[in-house]
Amino acid sequence: MVQVPISRITTLNDSQPDIKNSKYVVYWMIAFKRVEYNFALERAIEWANKLSQPLVIFEPLILDYPMSSIRFHKFTLDGMKEVSETISKSNAFYYPFVETKPKESEHLLGELAKKASVVVTDDYPTYFVPQMIAKASGDINTRYELVDSNGLVPIRLAEKEYVRAHDFRRYLHKNLEDFLIEVPEAEPLNQLNKEFNSNFIENVFNTWKPFDFKNTDINSFLDELEIDKSVEVSHIEGGRSKAINRMNSFIENGFDDYAQHRSNPSKDASSRLSPYFHFGHISTHEVFEVISKYDRWSLEKINPKMVGRREGWWGGSANFESFMDELITWRELGYHTCVRRANYNQYSSLPEWALKTLAEHSSDKREYLYNLDELTYSQTHDEIWNAAQNQLRVEGTIQNYLRMLWGKKILEWTPNPQLALSYMINLNDRFSLDGRDPNSYSGVFWILGRYDRAWGPERDIYGKIRYMTSDSTARKFKLNSYLQKWGNENLTSLTKS
Repeated sequence: MVQVPISRITTLNDSQPDIKNSKYVVYWMIAFKRVEYNFALERAIEWANKLSQPLVIFEPLILDYPMSSIRFHKFTLDGMKEVSETISKSNAFYYPFVETKPKESEHLLGELAKKASVVVTDDYPTYFVPQMIAKASGDINTRYELVDSNGLVPIRLAEKEYVRAHDFRRYLHKNLEDFLIEVPEAEPLNQLNKEFNSNFIENVFNTWKPFDFKNTDINSFLDELEIDKSVEVSHIEGGRSKAINRMNSFIENGFDDYAQHRSNPSKDASSRLSPYFHFGHISTHEVFEVISKYDRWSLEKINPKMVGRREGWWGGSANFESFMDELITWRELGYHTCVRRANYNQYSSLPEWALKTLAEHSSDKREYLYNLDELTYSQTHDEIWNAAQNQLRVEGTIQNYLRMLWGKKILEWTPNPQLALSYMINLNDRFSLDGRDPNSYSGVFWILGRYDRAWGPERDIYGKIRYMTSDSTARKFKLNSYLQKWGNENLTSLTKS
């Protein structure tokens, strides 16, 4: 039966499906919030067709997840609405449940699992998801599988942890060709044979009423919901259609300048797809496929003599090489780290050289000290840093180069590196649309030395950690337009008085 690669499947309960006493297969959608290019959904469909059973796609939205806010709820609901519309045209049955009070959905999965032959869910290595998946094992007494649809290389395949990007890049280059041909179906729902009969779970509806996207205004619903509204809704909207629009806009307006200008805050050369990757609204497989076609790239262009090199292995344009290194090497390195390290979000996970040098300089005198509240509301002496934090707080993103500078300054302005890290994680997880993500933690921990090397000369506070300054950033880039948009003087109404 197996068509989804076995390297992407982890079995938590290997019970054989009880055909006589079961009615359907359940796909519990929690991280890959899409019905396109999704190995987990594809696996659920494989089981449904093999057992001649219909499929329930269950997607809950709990109320009290860590850093829960109206911003993240709105982005999630945007995506759920589009998923609902797509599934309504298929044989599958979509069961969205949105909590209006904490713990409201606590036993819902267990009830659905009682009549399920198989439960398939998403294998995602960070945030509260692994704990939630493990806890659900107690409620699922049938076959229970995790399926990885995070990236191009299965996250559990590597035999060791890679602590440098160069080493991980070599590993990828030696193995990636095998996985480039293992692509999830673009529209797997078309393969589903049996139509679902909602009578199977009618009794469940009486206790847990599905969210009605057709007759509910999302904004009005959120206005009445008791949820953190201090983190306001971003103008960036969620959902697959917005993700596709963003990808197409990048190809039309940014990709051809990507290698040269992706780090420039005043240019629109970055993809800005990371929120859609994090919320699962688009797949890296799909983006890889579309960008490859645009760049006229094919497998035959790979240059095996360039294994481990940042440029040259792909045999594509400079823009293609640069983008693929970000999309695959750096993004998937974060996922592999989170699988290998239980303490991926702890200070102790930093490399030994970084821990040593930071400890040696922990008591160095700081010229400026800011508390979390002052940082949150951009009340520092540095106009570039304030602008970056304003963008994060208001829009939910930071331009990538400025995110690095943003973190370096937090290290410089807090009493010790441990507190600096806690501030970075708090601000990033609370406000960023791509926070709470393996790739996001990679960015935060890189600031303190993860995946990096010791640099010289040794400096106060930083020690041998890579050094960045706002002055050098201002010399490197023309920031007038960026500061005009995000500077404090233009965001007075959105900053704390």
